[in-house]
Parts: sequence; structure tokens; C-alpha cells
Amino acid sequence: MTLKKEKPKNRTVYYFRCEFAKIEGVIVKDTLETMTKSAWLKLNSTQERTFYLGEERSVVGMKLSSRRAKLSYGNRDCTLFSVGLYEEGASANTINKPSKTSAELEAGTYDAPIDQEFLDGEGFVCIFGNHLIMSPAATFRASAINGFLSSLIEKGGYVKESNVMDIQQVADIDVVKTIEEEGVSNIVVNAVSYLSTLEYIKRIDPQEKVSGKLQKITKMVKGVLDVLRDDDTDAEILEKEGLNARVVISHDGRTSGDNADIGQEHAKNTAKLLASTNVGGYVITTKSGTKLTNEDTVLKHTVKVKRHGKSVNRDKMWLKLVESLEIYEREGILEQ
Repeated sequence: MTLKKEKPKNRTVYYFRCEFAKIEGVIVKDTLETMTKSAWLKLNSTQERTFYLGEERSVVGMKLSSRRAKLSYGNRDCTLFSVGLYEEGASANTINKPSKTSAELEAGTYDAPIDQEFLDGEGFVCIFGNHLIMSPAATFRASAINGFLSSLIEKGGYVKESNVMDIQQVADIDVVKTIEEEGVSNIVVNAVSYLSTLEYIKRIDPQEKVSGKLQKITKMVKGVLDVLRDDDTDAEILEKEGLNARVVISHDGRTSGDNADIGQEHAKNTAKLLASTNVGGYVITTKSGTKLTNEDTVLKHTVKVKRHGKSVNRDKMWLKLVESLEIYEREGILEQ
């Protein structure tokens, strides 16, 4: 009997960039890559590199390595690591193979072997300086990986640095150019969809810090819902009451002059801000009629990687991340 050839698995690769807020008394001398390596080596067991996320779920630093990247100005080392997400004590579901004699099926459960847990998602990261090329799993959002990095360097001795680090997703430069060249007609934020993505991010990673740049937009969206509610929480409105509202930020193209130009710049900056985050629930419409959503704005691409159970082969995935780093560097994206 011939073995069935297993198809490769699709993984999405994203580009993030780490910046450090300038706060008096906090001097950041090292790159995120340097601090990650130092902390990882200091925390020399997987137990020390395991951090609780909430809802019985934890993320663990699995393996650290390095590879040589072929960059335009010479070969340089980059740092790679894998992280795993698991829920302690959780059982996996099973289902019997469909048959001609069974009229119904019922899901069963299967407990993990002793001293093992079922992997709920595996993430892979390539760090080069303050640049991050990563591939999170569908159940393992990038925000949880970013939270892992913050906890890792804090526990590894970089407490002040972890408090000022801010890892942001990078927008597709072509989208940014479209916003710049075509201008912004309006931005429509669906309150429920927007807040739902924030709630999901917080649920996946309760320690995730919402960027200060988004706080004004979030307050504005919540403020609109405040008009519709009494003492209800965001969760109650999202899940039970069926209320919704839309916030529209628009620029009147009929106006002209310096003040109108300033208004258009505010609209563009707001659009670019949303484009550089992982929140959803918005539609940006340019003056030329181009419509952009979260799926259009973030810089990402899909790669095919050899399967490893429900995950992918680690070394093959790392190779894809290094190749992505090389492409981004050659195209000048790292410097943008």
C-alpha cells in the first residue's frame, strides 16, 4: 500500500517592529534581539520560560536558535525561537470515522498522556535587531507572542525595558502609499466589530497592552455606545443586547485652504494608525473610492510548510522566516 502524500500546510507570515517609549529615567541600550537571547539563556529551563495567559492557558518558550541571513550589506545572524500554547489538563475531542452502519455520531474525548499536554498552537519568530518576522497559529495570536516576549525579558532582568517596549504590526507599504496618494474620504468604524476584536485579543492574552495610539479611537467608539446603555458592560452589549453603532470620520473634499489640508492629514494619520494595528471592524475609503479593511492593510504573506501533526516542521518554518527577512531587507521595507 502506498503512503498518502501529505500536503504542506499554509502559514501566514507577518512583520512587526519593536519600539521603546522614551520615558525619563529609562535608557534602553540593547535591541529586543539582544535582550531576548540574554533572557532566554538566563532562564535555562522550559518551566522558567512558561507564562500564564489566563483561562488555564500558558505559553512556553520551546527552542532558541540562530541562522545566517543573506542581506544586501553582508551576511548577518538572526535569532529564531518557537513558542507553544497549551491548556493545562485539557482533553482533545475525537470522532469515530463515518460508517454506513452508524446513523449518528457523538464527539468523544481523549486525555493527554501523563506529563504531557495537548498543543493548542505553535508560534515561530525570527528577530533581527528590533524587527520581528513571525508566524502565529490561528489559535495563537501574535499578541500572545508579544506578551511572551515582554514577560521573558522582564523575568530575565530587563524590567524597565519590558515596561516601555511596544511591538506594533507594520502596515503594507503599498496600502500606506495608497492612503497618502489618494487621500481619505472617510473612515467607518463598526463599534461592535471593533470592540469585539479588542475583547478577543484581551481574552487570548489578558496581559496584552492596547497601544496608547489607539486609546483615543477606542474611547470614541466606547463613548458612542455609552449613549445607548445604562450600566451595561462592553461584554453585555456585545453578547446580549444586540446594540450597534458606527463612528464615521470624514473629510469634506469641497473645502480648501491650510485648515482643510491639516484636516486631511489628521484623517490620513488616523487611517495609517488603524492600518498598523491588528484590530478590525473598520473600512477606510479613499477619495478615489478604494476601500481598505484590516485584511488589506497589514503586511503579510502566505507560505507553504511541511506539516508536523497539526503544526508545521520547525526548521522548515524557520527557513521561511529567514527568507522573508531577506526579502524585506532587500526591498527596503525594514528601513521604512
